[in-house]
Amino acid sequence: MEILNEARAVYSEIQAVRHQLHRCPELGHREVETTRLIRACLEEYGAEVLDYGFPTGLAARIRGGHPGKLLALREDIDALPILENTGLPFASQTPGVCHACGHDVHTAALLGCAKLLARRREELWGDVLLIFQCGEETFDGAAAMLSRGLFRDGTPHAVVGFHCAPDLPLGTISIREGIANASCDSIRLEVTGKGGHGAHPELCVDPVVLSAGLLMQLQTLVSRNNNPADPVVLTFGEIHGGTAPNIIPNTVTLRGTLRTLDNDVRRRHLEAIAQIGEDFCRTFGGSCTAAVELGVPPLVNDPESCRLLHRAADRVLGPDCVETGRAPSMGSDDFSCLLEECGNRGVQFQLGTAQEGLPQSGLGLHVAENIFPDEALLPGIALLTQFALDDLSPNR
Repeated sequence: MEILNEARAVYSEIQAVRHQLHRCPELGHREVETTRLIRACLEEYGAEVLDYGFPTGLAARIRGGHPGKLLALREDIDALPILENTGLPFASQTPGVCHACGHDVHTAALLGCAKLLARRREELWGDVLLIFQCGEETFDGAAAMLSRGLFRDGTPHAVVGFHCAPDLPLGTISIREGIANASCDSIRLEVTGKGGHGAHPELCVDPVVLSAGLLMQLQTLVSRNNNPADPVVLTFGEIHGGTAPNIIPNTVTLRGTLRTLDNDVRRRHLEAIAQIGEDFCRTFGGSCTAAVELGVPPLVNDPESCRLLHRAADRVLGPDCVETGRAPSMGSDDFSCLLEECGNRGVQFQLGTAQEGLPQSGLGLHVAENIFPDEALLPGIALLTQFALDDLSPNR
């Protein structure tokens, strides 16, 4: 409980930082002021800010007092294009943008952890790489930071982080060994026909009708071609085409996402989507091109990191505060890109934020009315800190 008491000592300071982050949310790859605030805090704490040339987002290093491994701690910093409706006194002051996924809590907790670890650097047998990642909601922030040399000075032996969970009670966490979250690929289909007057469809190849049929055909991949034991979710959320009700357009664009828990299943479905699009549209005189715009792999937590985290949680939160039976989520997080780069060594755990007596704290992620309570900062700070101290201990 010693680390939890240290977290309590810095709570008021970190709470104020969290409120500032919440009031001034920024979308992915636009987190300029957020990055500036993070840098100022880290410099004050004595962490070494690494100049890797990131437009937004930031990495820093706490060098331990003894040689050893490199551990990465990662949290995300971007907000969502949602109009906040929480009624909080520190609610978003940016119209149409808010922290409806709890990333302000993530960022502030990692800053609190940085402050505690900087004070205890002489106890560390190794270094801690702090990753304040841009653009998680756009699914390309981790890849962007990796491409600019995030691990240029050494690949961490493991990477650890958490995500807020409004469906878990405050003061508890969930750890899942193995596959925890689905992959996600953003798919773009361009259906091409032959445009013309709406009164004479016989002279045209209508891409709107082709697209409607193609959408239905693609869903049979999940319902009839896929093994039901291999979860797959295929969703098309955008359809764009046409300029007037009496004009048959030349093209229609469809955009959607494919989510799976297995990379082989993922590959087969991506190939099948492209093939079905091409074959179906050609049958009716049109064509279809498919492109995968973005992609993140499944998130796989390694057993050793999960066990170490469980022990840290027992010390910080006490017994019976860890849930381990949660099913994999078909939601995705590009934390998986960092995990994959580290050889799938590490863990992302779920941090409970549902506060008793505050119904608004259990509404869910990406919900304009959901409140992430400040009190979630304490277990977040303490768990990240305890894990780092345990992982970089000479007695491990």
